[in-house]
Amino acid sequence: MEYDEDLRELRRRFEALRDHPVDGAGVLVREVLSFAEGLSDEVTHGVDLPAVVTALMSLADALAMESEAKPTPEPVPEPSEGLGEMTSQPTDTQLMGLAQFVNSFRREARELLEDLSGSLMGIFSEDCEDAMEKSTAHLHSIRGAAAMVGLDDVAELVGAMESVIRSRQRDGENRREWPAKTLLRAFAILREAVEAEPLAIVADDADAVLFNLFTAAAVQPRKGASPAPTDGEEVALREPRKVVREQPILIVDDVETVAASIGFILSELEVPIEVAADGEEALEMLESRGFSMVISDVDMPRMDGVALTGQIRSDDRFSDIPVVLLTSLDHPEEREAGMKAGATDYLIKGSIGGGDLVHRVRELLEVAPFVERAEAPQHRRILVAEDTETVAASIAFVLSEGPYEIILATDGRDAFKRLQATPCDLLITDMQMPYMSGTELVKALRSDEAHAEIPVVMLTSVQDSETMAKAAEVGVDRYLIKGEIAGGKLLSVVQELLHE
Repeated sequence: MEYDEDLRELRRRFEALRDHPVDGAGVLVREVLSFAEGLSDEVTHGVDLPAVVTALMSLADALAMESEAKPTPEPVPEPSEGLGEMTSQPTDTQLMGLAQFVNSFRREARELLEDLSGSLMGIFSEDCEDAMEKSTAHLHSIRGAAAMVGLDDVAELVGAMESVIRSRQRDGENRREWPAKTLLRAFAILREAVEAEPLAIVADDADAVLFNLFTAAAVQPRKGASPAPTDGEEVALREPRKVVREQPILIVDDVETVAASIGFILSELEVPIEVAADGEEALEMLESRGFSMVISDVDMPRMDGVALTGQIRSDDRFSDIPVVLLTSLDHPEEREAGMKAGATDYLIKGSIGGGDLVHRVRELLEVAPFVERAEAPQHRRILVAEDTETVAASIAFVLSEGPYEIILATDGRDAFKRLQATPCDLLITDMQMPYMSGTELVKALRSDEAHAEIPVVMLTSVQDSETMAKAAEVGVDRYLIKGEIAGGKLLSVVQELLHE
């Protein structure tokens, strides 16, 4: 094939760089090789093959030059010496090679995201097999390319999205309920990251979204099951809450997949979105919470969209709320009835994916009222440092029984950086991790006045008295075997350390 020889040369060059002496370069080389194995003229998952090969060749040249300049690795400083000194500074040539590929990644990611937006909408439909296959292919390409250039936060988010969809593919006819809202928010965060400068995830809720994705991909609670409120939740409900002003939108449609698709389309507006199954439920939600806008299907059981519009306009409390009616077909008599009842606008469902709905809703939000709502109670923040995705997902699921905000870190160094940026109430860390072990992480924290008192739970695969003694020596508060995560032991230890 046309580029087979170039691909073989690319793989040969990176194979020669497996033992690169610069800290972190070996990981980058292995990620490139993993990504390159899946590339060919026939299967590229939408990747611009010539641009990728050119960029990777430049990166290989830069790494080779750095390898010649530094034939032996320098010693790694102790954690207490500061995180900034744990990696060597890249050369100008290396930075140019990386920047070239990041720019290439940004260009290709934009195109893949355009295709992904369509295929993600399709996964919520009944005939969704093809859409799931396309979505996972696009996500796999983005994840591999992101990991290759060191965009670990992007790769982690995309990998979690891919895991959720693959878990539903494996379920077949017994497919579990889609975490539509979480997937839609993850897509929005990903799109923001690709446009950010520098390219990185900047959303404040990214960790919470990642936690929800891990949970959805691992173990799902039984539908309809709801854990009993903990004491912590009851206390939080009694505490005074800050009132915030926002513009929530209520989507009303009896077909759940259609409502999810509309929510996906509107996700770029970054406003709260909730769903009602029919007009009667919509009125109940308006009474209890209030909304700034209603987007409703016309044809629904119990109470259709025209009747709902009439009810909204007859209530002085909601009279200034914009109401947009959606229908599958353009029937002049329906349009006339809807507008007569007080609808602000009337759109055909077939046109909403082309930008008409987003454009119109954005205009209406300029004049729509704001709603005052009580801000959600602040949950205790727990940082989980674990390099094995399945174990991290298990921990997150166990802790979902309590009122906690979970932040995930992929290794000790990542955990240290996250703690510097975001204060946490408790740390759960694996003992064996790349870059910085759990013991090194705790030692670094205890030498830092800002984190010296944070409670720490250490996890390990086996129980060993010598290892436990070392953990206690550096300041670990509790030591658990990973097999004890389930069954309530981890949750009880967390509650004890947080004095709940």
